[in-house]
Formats: sequence, structure tokens, C-alpha cells
Amino acid sequence: MMGFAAVMVSAVPQLVLQHVVRRNHLARKLMRLAATYVSSAKDSGLSYQAAVCTELKKPLVIQKLPSLPLKPTEVRVDVHYCGVNFADFLICRGLYQEQPPMPFTPGMEFTGSVLEVGPNVTAIHKGDRVIGVSSTGAMAEQCVVDHTMLWPIGEEIPYEVAAALPVSYGTVILALQHRAKTRPGETVLITAAAGAAGLAAVDSASHVLNTKVIAAAGTDEKCELAVQKGAVASINYTTKNLKEEVKKLTANKGVNVVFDAVGGDIFKDAFSSLAWEGRIVVVGFAGGNIPSVPANLLLLKNVAAMGVYWGRYQHQDFPVFSRSIMSAVQYCQEGRIKPRVGAVYKLQQCSFRASFVRTRCSDARETSTIFALSSGQGRCGVAVIRVSGPGSSETLVRLTGRRALPPARAAALRPLLDPGTGERLDTALVLWFPGPRSYTGEDCCELHVHGGPAVVGGVLRALGDLPGLRPAEAGEFTKRAFLNGKLDLTEVEGLGDFIHAETEAQRRQALRQMSGDLGHLYRGWSERLTRCLAHAEAYIDFSEDGNIEEGVLDSVDGDVRALQREIDRHLGDRRRGERLRSGVHVAIVGPPNAGKSSLLNRICQKPAAIVSPAAGTTRDVVEAALNLGGYPVLLCDTAGLRETPDPVEREGVRRARERFRQADVALFVLDAAELVSEPSGAVPRLLRGHPSEVAVREPDERPAPAGSPAVADSIVVCNKTDLVQPEELETLRLVLKEQGLARVCLLSCKTGSGFDDFLRLLGEQVEKMCGNPLAGSPSLTQARHRLHLQNCTRALTEYCQYRELDLVLATEQLRVALRQLGKITGKIGAEEILEVIFRDFCIGK
Repeated sequence: MMGFAAVMVSAVPQLVLQHVVRRNHLARKLMRLAATYVSSAKDSGLSYQAAVCTELKKPLVIQKLPSLPLKPTEVRVDVHYCGVNFADFLICRGLYQEQPPMPFTPGMEFTGSVLEVGPNVTAIHKGDRVIGVSSTGAMAEQCVVDHTMLWPIGEEIPYEVAAALPVSYGTVILALQHRAKTRPGETVLITAAAGAAGLAAVDSASHVLNTKVIAAAGTDEKCELAVQKGAVASINYTTKNLKEEVKKLTANKGVNVVFDAVGGDIFKDAFSSLAWEGRIVVVGFAGGNIPSVPANLLLLKNVAAMGVYWGRYQHQDFPVFSRSIMSAVQYCQEGRIKPRVGAVYKLQQCSFRASFVRTRCSDARETSTIFALSSGQGRCGVAVIRVSGPGSSETLVRLTGRRALPPARAAALRPLLDPGTGERLDTALVLWFPGPRSYTGEDCCELHVHGGPAVVGGVLRALGDLPGLRPAEAGEFTKRAFLNGKLDLTEVEGLGDFIHAETEAQRRQALRQMSGDLGHLYRGWSERLTRCLAHAEAYIDFSEDGNIEEGVLDSVDGDVRALQREIDRHLGDRRRGERLRSGVHVAIVGPPNAGKSSLLNRICQKPAAIVSPAAGTTRDVVEAALNLGGYPVLLCDTAGLRETPDPVEREGVRRARERFRQADVALFVLDAAELVSEPSGAVPRLLRGHPSEVAVREPDERPAPAGSPAVADSIVVCNKTDLVQPEELETLRLVLKEQGLARVCLLSCKTGSGFDDFLRLLGEQVEKMCGNPLAGSPSLTQARHRLHLQNCTRALTEYCQYRELDLVLATEQLRVALRQLGKITGKIGAEEILEVIFRDFCIGK
């Protein structure tokens, strides 16, 4: 269906436009209501701030400008982001083919929300999210344009991403689809491939048109950037012959299409690289020289040369111009293209909420390069210092005395020198990781230095003195890995748990999550739910046309019920993964002077709590963390349970009962000497009933049911068996055996008798509650996951309730459920819903 989608591109955006408008209908109403409370000064637009060009080739000046009344067909937009492209720089230098009168506000493409509409405007409403195009004026807090120059965008596309679409991606769509008629499987050569239009061409040709892209750029770094974007090969035309390299890559066949934004000699080499019946599309002359077309080659290879001036289509063929933007919105909404945000700059202002201006001209890169000690503080044999960002390669070159970069992902021994003084800091192993094959997805380098504080401090100071470098914030390396698609949120959380793991079971669970098992499970559910949502959407929109197969909704209903059962089973794991992550809470409770503190000290193998013959020594909760058979346990000793007039001890008793109710496992400690004095028939009844009696909070409260978690997961410990006569102790053991009281332990904290059997029983209980982290499906590990999954199943339940009443409302619940799943992994939105519709139903075929 990819070929069909490419051929029918002129019709598809109309469906997308309807889809966005329909989905945002309710949101628009809510935004209108919210807008009622916005300041009247903002509504009337008395003034706004803008970046003004008052003199060519000089810096822009921030000025307040008066807001003019709207004409009947105009719309006033609150600008959130303004895309800055090469044409803006040319205009501000007086070099563009169309020059506005001075002074003027530059900016051709922008995104924002509608503030005000003219009386003749009916298709656009206040509060709508829009993308717009203007000849000038967008680099400001507000922009006024004719309503025909605005297009709606859905919530799936962030404002800053949408600002990259009109000029660059619009030009590419006109060039490759409308003019060159590029077909799937063809080979496309893109010059200036690391520029704004070049990267958009690489992105679109690779992921929308399904072509093989050869990227040509002026540096190795720019070539690598184009490969990251999707090119199958790259050519540095400053060090290699473009024509000869194309011959090698295409087995002397040449390329089918050339997208050229350079001109000059590069154009000539690219033109000579065309295959039989090839097409070359000229979109600009970044090189400064306008070449001539060799007419003999037009005849020899039957090639075609054509140009694309995207802005002129606005006046000559507006439907084609509009479709280029709508297509870009569609592809971005589907996730097929991903505009690259090079950097974001703030529009300086005094009194207004911040608006932002996005810069993406030429090869604008992220300007922030970060560094940090990655191996932990303190003296050690080797310390690892990590650097990440576009300046990593230059940083490594300068620190090693201008030596060449080592081979990628290979260690090299190099001297480290202070770039400012030339002083030798250390001799270190250095590693170079060019992006995207690095931890963060960016260019990275690592310095393995000697671990003394003075050495580490000296290297960090030298890094801090380099321009463009700054110390990394907490977790920033992993945040960049997430933002660059190297990790999803579940893998990020797994990495955090892996770093903080203190027991073997915690390590295994975290490693499994960090490896992507949990994210794979949730992504699988998301894909199934996306398919259900797409089918339901298709039925709503297209069933009347007869293009939908019978039984589609029945299939959706069955899939939703099956998915809900799977998620419910996942939620019904008794918090195994969360317990393993945070530790099993074990509360020691019982009457005063039964030996609770002694049991705590015996388990911890240290004097964690004060022990005294006097009853009521422990007044507060005493906690101790330990590793029990590879599982984390948080053990707490509590005050003895009894009626007391002492207000301090009474508060301790209240806290003890509260800890009992919150505990995963309760250890009920009794005095064995007192127990044997009871009649033999009363002992089993007393032992069985004691846990539920402890749970009573007030004298008039009824005991807790035997099946409650605090009671069910409890162990009764009969302590002080050293004070019991051997024959009485043996009689007690027989009674326990006959009554099947396997969860009652006889021990002596003083002598250690029976303690091993108690530890074995407690260890089995803890292991049962945590489970084997490597067996079965991955477990829930975060309360955040549980919350989103519960919201997801709630939405699926509401789908079933609404299903027969209103299919549109029911489908909205599927979207809510999908959004909740997306929040777990960090992928939020309705990506690829339309793609599923076209793939599964072939609508319009």
C-alpha cells in the first residue's frame, strides 16, 4: 500500500484534514470556554513584541508593535514557535529575490493557537491549533494572516516540530512527489543533505517514498547526520569526487532523481550522475553560483531538469501549495517523518508569557555539549568521564593535543593536556563513539583517567573551560538517550533500578526491564489497541461507502475483551515486582516483653534495637534493611501491644497496629512459656486467632477477617523456648503438627534454637511474594505503571458500556486507553492509526 499512498498523495491530505478537525471538535469547544477568561488586553491585541529588522545585515531588534484591526478574512494567531530558514537570513541581508520594505519582521513559517478571527472566517475558530505561512511577520508574539494560509494540526504534533514543516518539507514534497514523480525503489541523490531542506529530503525520500537515498554533504559530520536521518550511503564532496562515488554506489547505473540545493560544480557532478530518464530538481543555490544545464546530456540520457520555487506556488497554483503543507502534516502525524529541531531560542520580552523562536537553518545543531564523571565519586583506580553532544569530537581533539580522533569504539592511549595552558593532566584511555551508535545517540567520547581526586578535578576543570561545554545535570545523559529514541521510559526506569539494585533478585528484575522486556509487552498491547482504534475509526468514517468488511466491529470487541483480560492478569500479580523493587515490608508485632526486639537483632545480626527485661522498652518503630536470600526486606520492630494509660506508649501501640496493616508480612511474637500454661485444646485456637486480634485498632472494633493480607501472610513465632521444659516443648510441637500449623515457629532468640527453621520459612514467604524475576511475563515495577494500566482498563470497560449506545463515544475511550499505555513507555499519541486503516482496509482502492 505504500505505492498507493504515494500516488494518491493529492487526495489523502483531505482525509487527514477531516480527521484532525473531527478529533479536535471537542477540544476546540473546551479551549473556547477557557479563552473566555483570557485578558481582554490580549484578545484585543493592543500591542505585541516582535523581532524587527531595522537595518540590513544588522542584528534584529525586539520592539513593541501596535496591533492592527483584522480584515474580514484575516486571523490573528498567538505564535508559539517560528521556524527560521535560509530565506530569512537572505532577506535580512538584502539578498532575497523578494525584498520587503524596511523596517520589517522576518519569519515565514509558524505555529500557534488562534486568538481572533475576522467576521467572514468560518472554517477556523478561536483556540484552534494551527500551522501558518506568511511572507514576513512570523518572528513575533502575534501574526496576522489570511485564513487560507492556516492549516489545522492535531495534538499529536508538538508546536516546535510543526514549525519545521512548511518551507523545508513543503519544498521537498513539491520537488520529489509533484515535480519529479519519485517512485518507490528508485535511487535519490540529495546534495546539501545536512541542511534544513536536505535533511527534510532525506527524511521524506527514505520514510515516505521508500527510496534509496545517497546523501552528499561538505563534511564527514554532516554526512553522518544524513545517514542518521535515513540515507543508505553518504559522500563528502569536499574530499571525494561526487560523480565517481555515485558510480561505485550504483554499479555505474546512476541515480534516478537528484535533489539539488547547492548549484555550482556540485550541480554539474550531480547532473552527470543521473541514470537514463533521470530527473534533477533544483530548489536553491546555497553554493552561490547558478549553473547552466548542459543540453547535450538532456538528449543523451533523456533526462529532465526542473526547478521548484515553493513560495511562488502560493500565487500560481494554490491547491498544490496547500497540499504540500497538508501532506507534511499528515506524514508527521503518522510518524513517518520526524523533523529535526536543531536548537530553540527564546524571543526576548519584558511583560508577556514566553514565546519561542525555533532555529533550523542550514546544519543547525544542538549547541549544548555536556560532560560529567560517570564512574562515581571517591578514590579509585580508574575514573570514567563522559562527554556527549556535537562538540565531543572537537573536545577530544583539543584535550589530546590536536591528535586525530581514534577509531570509533576502540580504546587508544593518549596524553590529556589542558587546552588553555598545555599542561599535561594525565595519560588516559580515550574512546570515541560517533552518533547514533552511542549511549545517548549523539557524538560521545569517554576519558578513562586515573581515579585520584586531583586528577579527576583537573580534567573536569579543563573541560569546563572549553567554550560550548557545560556540566551535565542529574540524569541528563539518559534523558538524551530517551529523547533520541535509544531507550523508552520503561528501559530508563529499569536502568535506574539496575544502578540502585542491592540484591541479586533486584538486579535480575532491573536487568530484564532495562533489556526492554516490559516495554516490549506494553508496546505489543499498544499496537493491538492501535489496530482496534483504527478499525473503529474506519467504520465510523467509511462504512457508509461500502469499503469496510463485515464483522469489523465484532473483531474489535473480541480484541478489546482479550486485551482487557491480559492487562487485568498483569495487574493481579499481588505487587510482586513493586515489592521486589522497594523491598518486602516485614512487621514484628506482639505483646510487650515477648522478645520482638531480640528477634530483630537476631535477624539483623547486630544490636539494632534496645533490649531490656522491662516491658514497654520499645515505644517507636525501629527499622532495618537487609538482604534475605537475595531479596530485599525492610524489617521493623514495634511497640508491645497492650492497654496503657501512658500517652507516649499508647501512640507507639497505635503506630504498631498501623505498621501491621501496611506490612506485607507480619511476624507475631509470643512468649512460649506463657503459651504452654494454657490448656492444650486452647493453644491451636489461640495461635490461629492471634493475628486477627492484633489488627483491632479500637476496643469496640471487630477482629480482621482471616483472609485479609496482613493476616494471611503472617508467621507466628513462639519465642523463649529455652525457658520451657523439654517435655512441655515436645507436647507443644505435637499439638502444632496434629493441627497442621506449619506457619508457627518455636525458637529461642537467646540460644538460637529453631532460628534456622524460622529463617527458612520467612525466606520462602518473601520469595513467594516477590516471585522469580526471570520467570513468566515481566512484572509491574512502578506504581506509575499500575496507575496508567488501571486507567487503561477503566477506559476499556467504558468502551464496552458505550459500545451499543454511541460508537463515537466508545471509540474515544479506546483513544484514552491507548494514551494511557503510551504514557508508560513515553510514546503518546495516535501514531500510525491512519496507516493501519489504509493497510487493512485499502479504502479508496
